Amino acid sequence: MLTLLLLACDPEFSAESNLCGTISRPSGAPGATGVDVVEVLDGEVACQGGDTGGGGWWGAVEASPTPKDDTFEATVEPGSYGVEVYTSSGYGGCAAADVPDTSTCAASIEVVLQEEVSVDKPNLYLYPTEPSDVAVRLPAWRRITESDPRYPVDGWRVTAQPDGLLETPVGDRDFLFYEMNYETSRFQHDSGWCVQGSLAQLSIESAMDDLGFLSNEIADFTTAWDGIFPDATPGPGGRAMMTVYPQYDNLTPVRIDPEPDSFLRVWFVVADGCQDVELPEVPQVPRVGFHAAEWGVAFERPLAAPVVIVHGG
Repeated sequence: MLTLLLLACDPEFSAESNLCGTISRPSGAPGATGVDVVEVLDGEVACQGGDTGGGGWWGAVEASPTPKDDTFEATVEPGSYGVEVYTSSGYGGCAAADVPDTSTCAASIEVVLQEEVSVDKPNLYLYPTEPSDVAVRLPAWRRITESDPRYPVDGWRVTAQPDGLLETPVGDRDFLFYEMNYETSRFQHDSGWCVQGSLAQLSIESAMDDLGFLSNEIADFTTAWDGIFPDATPGPGGRAMMTVYPQYDNLTPVRIDPEPDSFLRVWFVVADGCQDVELPEVPQVPRVGFHAAEWGVAFERPLAAPVVIVHGG
Protein backbone atom coordinates (compact mmCIF):
# COMPACT_ATOMS: atom_id res chain seq x y z
CA MET A 1 0.00 0.00 0.00
CA LEU A 2 1.12 3.54 -0.59
CA THR A 3 1.44 5.84 2.37
CA LEU A 4 1.37 9.61 2.39
CA LEU A 5 2.92 11.31 5.42
CA LEU A 6 3.25 14.91 6.44
CA LEU A 7 6.95 15.46 6.96
CA ALA A 8 8.59 18.32 8.75
CA CYS A 9 10.69 20.38 6.39
CA ASP A 10 14.26 19.12 6.64
CA PRO A 11 17.30 21.39 6.22
CA GLU A 12 18.59 19.00 3.53
CA PHE A 13 15.84 20.21 1.18
CA SER A 14 16.45 23.36 -0.85
CA ALA A 15 14.58 26.51 0.04
CA GLU A 16 13.33 26.72 -3.56
CA SER A 17 11.70 23.27 -3.51
CA ASN A 18 7.97 23.17 -2.81
CA LEU A 19 7.60 19.38 -3.33
CA CYS A 20 9.73 17.23 -1.02
CA GLY A 21 9.65 13.48 -0.66
CA THR A 22 11.24 10.34 0.71
CA ILE A 23 11.51 6.82 -0.76
CA SER A 24 10.79 3.89 1.58
CA ARG A 25 11.89 0.40 0.62
CA PRO A 26 10.49 -2.92 1.86
CA SER A 27 12.71 -5.32 3.76
CA GLY A 28 15.13 -6.99 1.41
CA ALA A 29 14.84 -4.37 -1.30
CA PRO A 30 18.15 -2.93 -2.53
CA GLY A 31 19.06 0.52 -1.28
CA ALA A 32 19.51 3.61 -3.40
CA THR A 33 22.08 2.85 -6.08
CA GLY A 34 21.81 5.90 -8.29
CA VAL A 35 19.54 4.10 -10.78
CA ASP A 36 16.22 5.14 -9.22
CA VAL A 37 14.02 7.24 -11.49
CA VAL A 38 11.66 9.84 -10.03
CA GLU A 39 9.11 11.64 -12.19
CA VAL A 40 6.57 14.27 -11.20
CA LEU A 41 3.62 14.15 -13.58
CA ASP A 42 0.79 16.61 -14.01
CA GLY A 43 -2.59 15.01 -14.47
CA GLU A 44 -5.24 12.65 -13.27
CA VAL A 45 -4.16 10.27 -10.52
CA ALA A 46 -4.73 6.55 -11.09
CA CYS A 47 -2.39 5.10 -8.53
CA GLN A 48 -4.15 3.28 -5.74
CA GLY A 49 -6.62 1.17 -7.70
CA GLY A 50 -10.34 1.30 -7.06
CA ASP A 51 -12.37 2.63 -9.96
CA THR A 52 -9.34 3.87 -11.84
CA GLY A 53 -7.30 0.67 -11.93
CA GLY A 54 -3.57 0.32 -11.40
CA GLY A 55 -0.65 2.69 -11.17
CA GLY A 56 0.08 5.61 -13.41
CA TRP A 57 -0.75 9.12 -14.54
CA TRP A 58 -1.92 10.42 -17.88
CA GLY A 59 -0.23 13.80 -17.61
CA ALA A 60 3.03 15.17 -18.92
CA VAL A 61 6.29 14.95 -16.96
CA GLU A 62 6.79 18.25 -15.11
CA ALA A 63 10.02 17.37 -13.28
CA SER A 64 12.54 14.53 -13.08
CA PRO A 65 14.45 15.09 -9.83
CA THR A 66 17.49 12.96 -9.07
CA PRO A 67 17.07 11.15 -5.73
CA LYS A 68 19.78 11.46 -3.11
CA ASP A 69 19.94 9.22 -0.03
CA ASP A 70 16.31 8.20 -0.67
CA THR A 71 15.03 11.78 -0.73
CA PHE A 72 13.97 13.89 -3.68
CA GLU A 73 12.68 17.40 -4.26
CA ALA A 74 11.23 19.46 -7.08
CA THR A 75 9.92 22.92 -7.82
CA VAL A 76 6.58 22.96 -9.62
CA GLU A 77 3.63 25.26 -10.05
CA PRO A 78 0.86 24.87 -7.43
CA GLY A 79 -1.49 22.06 -8.45
CA SER A 80 -2.11 18.31 -8.30
CA TYR A 81 0.57 15.87 -9.34
CA GLY A 82 1.49 12.23 -9.33
CA VAL A 83 4.95 11.04 -8.33
CA GLU A 84 6.29 7.85 -9.95
CA VAL A 85 9.39 6.08 -8.59
CA TYR A 86 10.86 2.99 -10.21
CA THR A 87 14.19 1.21 -10.14
CA SER A 88 16.23 -1.14 -12.30
CA SER A 89 16.01 -3.71 -9.49
CA GLY A 90 12.33 -4.54 -9.98
CA TYR A 91 10.67 -2.18 -7.50
CA GLY A 92 8.31 0.74 -8.03
CA GLY A 93 5.70 2.93 -6.39
CA CYS A 94 3.62 6.04 -6.79
CA ALA A 95 1.84 8.65 -4.69
CA ALA A 96 -0.38 11.68 -5.13
CA ALA A 97 0.87 15.16 -4.29
CA ASP A 98 -1.21 18.32 -3.90
CA VAL A 99 1.10 21.34 -3.97
CA PRO A 100 -0.82 24.34 -2.55
CA ASP A 101 1.80 27.06 -2.96
CA THR A 102 5.47 27.78 -3.61
CA SER A 103 6.74 27.77 -0.02
CA THR A 104 9.49 25.35 0.99
CA CYS A 105 8.17 21.78 1.25
CA ALA A 106 4.60 22.95 0.73
CA ALA A 107 3.90 19.30 -0.07
CA SER A 108 5.84 16.49 1.60
CA ILE A 109 5.16 12.88 0.68
CA GLU A 110 6.50 9.37 1.13
CA VAL A 111 6.55 6.86 -1.72
CA VAL A 112 6.64 3.22 -0.56
CA LEU A 113 8.20 0.93 -3.15
CA GLN A 114 6.75 -2.48 -3.96
CA GLU A 115 8.22 -5.47 -5.76
CA GLU A 116 7.29 -5.61 -9.45
CA VAL A 117 6.98 -8.37 -12.00
CA SER A 118 6.70 -8.25 -15.76
CA VAL A 119 3.20 -8.57 -17.18
CA ASP A 120 3.91 -10.46 -20.37
CA LYS A 121 2.16 -10.28 -23.73
CA PRO A 122 -0.97 -8.31 -22.96
CA ASN A 123 -2.71 -8.52 -26.34
CA LEU A 124 -5.43 -5.90 -26.85
CA TYR A 125 -8.12 -6.58 -29.48
CA LEU A 126 -10.61 -4.06 -30.91
CA TYR A 127 -13.81 -4.91 -32.80
CA PRO A 128 -15.86 -1.83 -33.77
CA THR A 129 -19.19 -2.21 -35.56
CA GLU A 130 -17.82 -0.27 -38.54
CA PRO A 131 -14.38 0.92 -39.67
CA SER A 132 -13.33 3.42 -36.99
CA ASP A 133 -10.37 5.57 -35.98
CA VAL A 134 -9.52 4.52 -32.42
CA ALA A 135 -7.08 6.01 -29.90
CA VAL A 136 -5.63 3.84 -27.12
CA ARG A 137 -3.68 5.24 -24.17
CA LEU A 138 -1.84 3.54 -21.33
CA PRO A 139 -0.65 5.38 -18.20
CA ALA A 140 2.80 4.90 -16.69
CA TRP A 141 4.14 4.49 -20.20
CA ARG A 142 7.73 4.54 -18.97
CA ARG A 143 7.05 1.16 -17.30
CA ILE A 144 6.32 -0.35 -20.71
CA THR A 145 9.25 -2.59 -21.62
CA GLU A 146 8.08 -3.93 -25.01
CA SER A 147 5.37 -2.93 -27.46
CA ASP A 148 4.26 -3.54 -31.02
CA PRO A 149 3.64 -1.21 -32.71
CA ARG A 150 6.06 0.83 -30.63
CA TYR A 151 3.99 2.74 -28.07
CA PRO A 152 4.12 6.55 -28.64
CA VAL A 153 4.03 8.90 -25.65
CA ASP A 154 0.58 10.11 -26.69
CA GLY A 155 -0.77 6.59 -27.30
CA TRP A 156 -1.64 4.38 -30.25
CA ARG A 157 -3.88 5.62 -33.05
CA VAL A 158 -5.25 2.96 -35.37
CA THR A 159 -8.05 2.37 -37.82
CA ALA A 160 -9.93 -0.67 -36.53
CA GLN A 161 -12.04 -2.92 -38.74
CA PRO A 162 -15.07 -4.92 -37.52
CA ASP A 163 -13.15 -8.20 -38.00
CA GLY A 164 -10.43 -6.98 -35.61
CA LEU A 165 -7.83 -5.96 -38.17
CA LEU A 166 -5.94 -2.88 -37.03
CA GLU A 167 -4.41 -0.55 -39.58
CA THR A 168 -1.41 1.19 -37.99
CA PRO A 169 1.25 3.59 -39.34
CA VAL A 170 3.70 0.64 -39.49
CA GLY A 171 1.40 -1.94 -41.04
CA ASP A 172 -1.60 -4.09 -40.22
CA ARG A 173 -1.86 -5.87 -36.87
CA ASP A 174 -4.34 -8.31 -35.36
CA PHE A 175 -3.86 -6.80 -31.90
CA LEU A 176 -1.90 -4.19 -29.95
CA PHE A 177 0.91 -5.73 -27.89
CA TYR A 178 2.75 -4.42 -24.85
CA GLU A 179 4.61 -5.61 -21.76
CA MET A 180 5.10 -3.62 -18.58
CA ASN A 181 6.38 -3.83 -15.01
CA TYR A 182 3.65 -3.94 -12.38
CA GLU A 183 3.54 -4.11 -8.57
CA THR A 184 2.74 -7.61 -7.27
CA SER A 185 0.84 -6.07 -4.33
CA ARG A 186 -1.98 -5.10 -6.72
CA PHE A 187 -2.76 -8.72 -7.60
CA GLN A 188 -5.42 -10.74 -5.77
CA HIS A 189 -4.32 -14.11 -4.37
CA ASP A 190 -7.61 -15.32 -2.86
CA SER A 191 -9.27 -17.04 -5.82
CA GLY A 192 -7.85 -19.23 -8.55
CA TRP A 193 -7.05 -22.87 -9.16
CA CYS A 194 -4.25 -25.37 -8.62
CA VAL A 195 -3.10 -27.41 -11.58
CA GLN A 196 -0.27 -29.69 -12.56
CA GLY A 197 2.45 -27.50 -14.00
CA SER A 198 2.48 -29.27 -17.35
CA LEU A 199 -1.26 -28.54 -17.71
CA ALA A 200 -1.24 -24.91 -16.50
CA GLN A 201 -1.21 -23.39 -19.99
CA LEU A 202 -4.05 -25.66 -21.10
CA SER A 203 -6.06 -24.73 -17.99
CA ILE A 204 -5.75 -21.03 -18.84
CA GLU A 205 -6.87 -21.66 -22.40
CA SER A 206 -9.92 -23.53 -21.05
CA ALA A 207 -10.67 -20.63 -18.67
CA MET A 208 -10.40 -18.17 -21.55
CA ASP A 209 -13.04 -20.15 -23.44
CA ASP A 210 -15.33 -20.06 -20.40
CA LEU A 211 -14.79 -16.31 -20.06
CA GLY A 212 -15.84 -15.62 -23.62
CA PHE A 213 -12.56 -15.01 -25.42
CA LEU A 214 -12.86 -15.64 -29.14
CA SER A 215 -11.17 -18.56 -30.88
CA ASN A 216 -8.58 -16.32 -32.56
CA GLU A 217 -7.68 -14.73 -29.21
CA ILE A 218 -7.20 -18.15 -27.59
CA ALA A 219 -5.17 -19.31 -30.59
CA ASP A 220 -2.90 -16.28 -30.17
CA PHE A 221 -2.40 -17.26 -26.52
CA THR A 222 -1.47 -20.79 -27.57
CA THR A 223 0.94 -19.56 -30.23
CA ALA A 224 2.55 -17.12 -27.80
CA TRP A 225 3.20 -19.63 -25.02
CA ASP A 226 3.76 -22.99 -26.72
CA GLY A 227 7.26 -24.13 -25.91
CA ILE A 228 8.16 -21.26 -23.55
CA PHE A 229 5.67 -21.61 -20.69
CA PRO A 230 7.90 -22.04 -17.59
CA ASP A 231 8.16 -25.28 -15.62
CA ALA A 232 6.94 -25.74 -12.06
CA THR A 233 9.24 -26.85 -9.24
CA PRO A 234 8.62 -30.47 -8.09
CA GLY A 235 7.09 -30.50 -4.61
CA PRO A 236 6.32 -33.27 -2.07
CA GLY A 237 5.87 -36.57 -3.85
CA GLY A 238 7.55 -35.16 -6.93
CA ARG A 239 4.42 -33.36 -8.19
CA ALA A 240 5.14 -30.07 -9.93
CA MET A 241 2.13 -27.82 -9.32
CA MET A 242 1.15 -24.26 -10.16
CA THR A 243 -1.54 -21.86 -8.95
CA VAL A 244 -3.30 -19.59 -11.43
CA TYR A 245 -4.91 -16.39 -10.12
CA PRO A 246 -7.18 -14.64 -12.68
CA GLN A 247 -7.12 -10.85 -12.32
CA TYR A 248 -10.21 -8.92 -13.36
CA ASP A 249 -9.79 -5.73 -11.31
CA ASN A 250 -7.07 -3.31 -10.31
CA LEU A 251 -5.25 -3.64 -13.63
CA THR A 252 -3.42 -0.76 -15.21
CA PRO A 253 -6.10 1.41 -16.79
CA VAL A 254 -6.59 1.56 -20.55
CA ARG A 255 -8.31 4.48 -22.25
CA ILE A 256 -9.99 3.61 -25.53
CA ASP A 257 -11.63 6.41 -27.53
CA PRO A 258 -14.34 5.93 -28.62
CA GLU A 259 -15.18 3.85 -25.57
CA PRO A 260 -16.20 0.23 -26.32
CA ASP A 261 -19.65 -1.04 -25.35
CA SER A 262 -17.93 -3.94 -23.57
CA PHE A 263 -14.35 -4.77 -22.58
CA LEU A 264 -13.34 -8.33 -21.59
CA ARG A 265 -10.03 -7.99 -19.80
CA VAL A 266 -8.17 -10.64 -17.77
CA TRP A 267 -4.59 -11.08 -16.66
CA PHE A 268 -3.51 -14.51 -15.39
CA VAL A 269 -0.96 -14.48 -12.54
CA VAL A 270 0.88 -17.80 -12.29
CA ALA A 271 2.72 -18.87 -9.12
CA ASP A 272 4.86 -21.90 -8.32
CA GLY A 273 3.29 -24.59 -6.11
CA CYS A 274 -0.29 -25.26 -5.05
CA GLN A 275 -1.80 -22.63 -2.75
CA ASP A 276 -5.03 -22.69 -0.74
CA VAL A 277 -7.46 -20.72 -2.92
CA GLU A 278 -11.16 -20.45 -3.58
CA LEU A 279 -12.56 -21.21 -7.00
CA PRO A 280 -13.05 -17.93 -8.87
CA GLU A 281 -16.32 -16.64 -10.19
CA VAL A 282 -16.51 -16.44 -13.96
CA PRO A 283 -17.73 -12.96 -15.00
CA GLN A 284 -19.72 -12.82 -18.19
CA VAL A 285 -18.89 -9.91 -20.48
CA PRO A 286 -21.19 -9.66 -23.53
CA ARG A 287 -19.32 -9.44 -26.82
CA VAL A 288 -21.79 -7.09 -28.46
CA GLY A 289 -21.56 -3.72 -30.19
CA PHE A 290 -18.07 -2.23 -30.23
CA HIS A 291 -16.27 -4.76 -28.05
CA ALA A 292 -12.67 -5.07 -26.93
CA ALA A 293 -10.69 -7.80 -25.20
CA GLU A 294 -7.29 -8.19 -23.56
CA TRP A 295 -5.39 -11.09 -22.02
CA GLY A 296 -2.03 -11.03 -20.27
CA VAL A 297 0.16 -13.26 -18.08
CA ALA A 298 2.46 -12.53 -15.13
CA PHE A 299 4.80 -15.10 -13.58
CA GLU A 300 5.61 -14.58 -9.92
CA ARG A 301 9.10 -15.44 -8.77
CA PRO A 302 10.74 -17.97 -8.77
CA LEU A 303 9.05 -18.88 -12.06
CA ALA A 304 11.16 -17.55 -14.89
CA ALA A 305 9.33 -15.40 -17.40
CA PRO A 306 10.59 -16.06 -20.94
CA VAL A 307 12.63 -13.71 -23.03
CA VAL A 308 10.34 -12.20 -25.67
CA ILE A 309 11.49 -11.22 -29.12
CA VAL A 310 9.11 -8.84 -30.91
CA HIS A 311 9.13 -9.00 -34.69
CA GLY A 312 7.77 -6.42 -37.08
CA GLY A 313 7.16 -2.69 -36.91
